[in-house]
Amino acid sequence: MLLLLSRAAVSQTAVDSTQVAAAPAAIILPKSDYRFSVIVEGGYMMALTNMANMNSFFRQYAIKREATGDPFVHYHGGGRYKRFKFLGQFGYGVNAYGPNERDALVVRRTYANNSGAMLGYDVLNDRNMRLYLNFGAGNLSYDYAVINRFNQTVAYTGSLARYSHNGDISSLKLDNPYWDLNVELSQREKRRANVGSVLRLGYRRGWQPSKWKSGPFVVDGFPADRISQLYLQVGFYVSSNFRPGK
Repeated sequence: MLLLLSRAAVSQTAVDSTQVAAAPAAIILPKSDYRFSVIVEGGYMMALTNMANMNSFFRQYAIKREATGDPFVHYHGGGRYKRFKFLGQFGYGVNAYGPNERDALVVRRTYANNSGAMLGYDVLNDRNMRLYLNFGAGNLSYDYAVINRFNQTVAYTGSLARYSHNGDISSLKLDNPYWDLNVELSQREKRRANVGSVLRLGYRRGWQPSKWKSGPFVVDGFPADRISQLYLQVGFYVSSNFRPGK
């Protein structure tokens, strides 16, 4: 009798495996569904710019460039609607390299900027990232100074402003309209006010050749160039995001 009672007690205290709660599954957050965004972006761009005819002229006369890379800071602003994004673009050249003091004949970039706009489409996306294919158009402007150093003393008072010799700084200017094709990887917006990173790899090409000019001179026979530029942009964006009716 005692044995039967003990077995009954054990059977009553045993836990039914069918009643044990299963371990909670991993929580998967859905994609954010913000349809509208207002976007401001800033960052840094490094470009490799080819101006074939002027570069050939520099090589022919042994004029040394101060640097191969073309650094810019960039500012973009615009908006997104669903999977489309539109941005206005502005970039300003910065001097990231020290002056070339070794060579006697040097070309120095004194000014550079670009302005334009681009339209992109979100070709792939997940909960965290968006991949855009962007096409744009704009204008690139460059100013260069050709400096010929020589060892000669020039009086400061009066004569410096009138001096004209091999040491003159020759101004070279180019404005070239371009088209732009780039691939962009950016973090997906997650909240109403959002900060995210953006990476962009692209190529710009002049629509047609533009003629070089010189500030102080009217020059016959100046070459024309159609710019070719490969670039990498890295930066951050700030966005305000909205759903329909909110």
